[in-house]
Amino acid sequence: MRLLPRGKTIKEQLDTSKLKMPDALQKMCANHFSGYLSFEVAQGNGIIGYVKGQIVAALWQRYVGEERRERLCGELALQMIFREVQGDKCLMGVYRLEDDFISYVRQFCQAKVEARDQLVELLDIQRLMARLKKEQFSGCLRLHSADRVELIFYSEGVAHGFFCDGSMGLSAEINIATSIALDERCMVDILRANPTGEQDCRIRGVNLEKVWLQVWRDLNP
Repeated sequence: MRLLPRGKTIKEQLDTSKLKMPDALQKMCANHFSGYLSFEVAQGNGIIGYVKGQIVAALWQRYVGEERRERLCGELALQMIFREVQGDKCLMGVYRLEDDFISYVRQFCQAKVEARDQLVELLDIQRLMARLKKEQFSGCLRLHSADRVELIFYSEGVAHGFFCDGSMGLSAEINIATSIALDERCMVDILRANPTGEQDCRIRGVNLEKVWLQVWRDLNP
């Protein structure tokens, strides 16, 4: 299950066992890359977000059965991504985004999940929208179905825009005819912005090689 829409695709389906890691991550820094890397294994997905070559966000979500998911952010997520990359087969994607959109990616990675996997066709959408406005909700709604994902970002109860496949940032409008909400099995997650996210999910200034070596030593005692 993808965590984010694809953005502008640079590379996909890269087998990390054939890459020199963390040299590949350092290359993103040297190239002043803005966007995110996705990581996919059999039981989990991860994200590493960059802005102008600096890592500013990381998220790891692992699936433990159908009812429970482990969600890690910041350096803990980076450690788990490194562990999975060095373990089972892992596929990586590279997606470019606008510089000023990365703050939304960081917000997504730091958010608190309030609800997940709510079937859209069974929801009272008008009631949900009224609730978000009344609560002055800040965060995002994550719509997902099979391999499609769309995000709707909110600030103080007002929708800021949509993030969809192929987009490098927020869009003010969405094509209703092709909206993921029309998919029969479309579900929605509600993620509320975490006011302590910068503290809870610290990642800036992390030494990639040091973290990689630490994980390697744990896996190869």
